[in-house]
Amino acid sequence: MSKKTAKPDLKVIDKDGLTLKQRQFVREIVKGKLGSQIDCYMKVYNVKRTANNGIPSHAHVDCSKLMSHPKVSLSISKGLKAKEASTVATASRMKEYIIKRLVEESENAESDNARISALSLLGKSIALFTDVSINEERKESNQIMEDIESQLDELLKNNPEIQTKLNQISEK
Repeated sequence: MSKKTAKPDLKVIDKDGLTLKQRQFVREIVKGKLGSQIDCYMKVYNVKRTANNGIPSHAHVDCSKLMSHPKVSLSISKGLKAKEASTVATASRMKEYIIKRLVEESENAESDNARISALSLLGKSIALFTDVSINEERKESNQIMEDIESQLDELLKNNPEIQTKLNQISEK
């Protein structure tokens, strides 16, 4: 009789078709706190470093296979999109809250300085006080004419069909 060794339970648990370990790997990737895919793989699958603190070669191969698994990569993609949307929504809510509080402060502050500061910050939030820098370069009319002529000469040199067309027009 042969002895059967106990194998880990790798059953699919949910509609997404991922095992518990795969789902945990996806979560670690989406969290983004471990730094790399291989670090996430080693944590989730309990892979130990080699004696010289290196990464076992099989871990790279297994991690690559896991990342190329269609259901895993789709779950990672969905998770990253959801994380990004959440971050944008949080930033938007925070901006809305701050502006609301600044408006309240500008209307109800007890001191003039506080009202002015709130109004100043509100103005900055809509770029009301952004300095615009305009650099004007003054040229003499003869310099402008020389620039135009040199650009036309360059255009004619690089596009011989224009010169041909001009010659045809002047012959008529």
